[in-house]
Amino acid sequence: MFTDYVLLLFSPTPRRAKGLFNVLRGRRTVSTLFAGLTAGCLELLDSWHGVPLEDFMAATAVLEENGQLVSTATGCWQLTPAGEQRQAKLRQTLYLPQAFQAFQTTDVRRFMAISQLALQVVSELVHHDRHYYPVTTDPGIQAQVKRWLRQQPKSELGGQVHAALTAFLTSLSVPDLPTVFVQGLTGYQEPGLTNEQLAEQLGRQPLETGLMRTDAICQWINWLQQHQTTDPLWNLLAPLKQSSAISKSAWQTYQAFVKTNQLATIAQTRRLKLSTVREHLLEVAIWLPQFPFESVLSSTLMQQLTTIFVNRPDIANWSFQDAQVAMPTLDFFEFRLFQIMRCHHVRG
Repeated sequence: MFTDYVLLLFSPTPRRAKGLFNVLRGRRTVSTLFAGLTAGCLELLDSWHGVPLEDFMAATAVLEENGQLVSTATGCWQLTPAGEQRQAKLRQTLYLPQAFQAFQTTDVRRFMAISQLALQVVSELVHHDRHYYPVTTDPGIQAQVKRWLRQQPKSELGGQVHAALTAFLTSLSVPDLPTVFVQGLTGYQEPGLTNEQLAEQLGRQPLETGLMRTDAICQWINWLQQHQTTDPLWNLLAPLKQSSAISKSAWQTYQAFVKTNQLATIAQTRRLKLSTVREHLLEVAIWLPQFPFESVLSSTLMQQLTTIFVNRPDIANWSFQDAQVAMPTLDFFEFRLFQIMRCHHVRG
């Protein structure tokens, strides 16, 4: 099952496996974010956090041995015809998460733990049971839920949470998702089902029900953001969210760039290396299609690069060395920024 999900990451054109896998593992270096942009999988950033790189590489080796992937260069693989057929079938049968983009701006894993405890506490509170085993013994999570509980109207909380959850669950479009969400909860005299138990009940694999559970939480996060004033759980989520996937320091650099357009001045003012300023701008450009590329790239430079790569649509595999042959003074920062711009144009 794990190898099936790994296969979904590849395409008929070569992709660098390590870059793809590091996107899923939550690495936020510019090279990893660029790999996610070119592969169209940034929405999966950090969604497989904690899975060792070795596990991904082992799955890739199995897929290559099975004839579904072929290595085109060191570290690069692409789908074989058999792999394309297998991938098309998997897209019809596997559960495909819909809301993993929430990982970009939310500490999803911590919210899962906090919300599970909060819902358990509310359930026990409604039934006036003060003697139960909490689903987590993490002191930080317990303290956060206690603070939240003290701010809530105890007599109304059960009804408010029930109404809010009912509204959310009704909004889910996948038939099994409400079942996975609800039966995974622990409450009064109800231990939550494990992924294995849910898989047996639904005729799926444990990995799949685990992804469904996580996706349901991500969809709940989106729901809570849209119902901040009516859902009491929003106050638990709010501290775990940030406004953008862009790092704070990179955004500050970008704001300075918009005002001055002088990279050396920004580096001096912010006490950063010039290379760091450039990395910050590349990060912002990856996340922001409206980035003012023309402020850095001249029309002549863009035309030259367009001519060099006119018959090579696979942007991820453009070679800086090839470009330098025709443009000896080309800077890598400019080359990468042009690649990012073209990726945004291709994706519309």
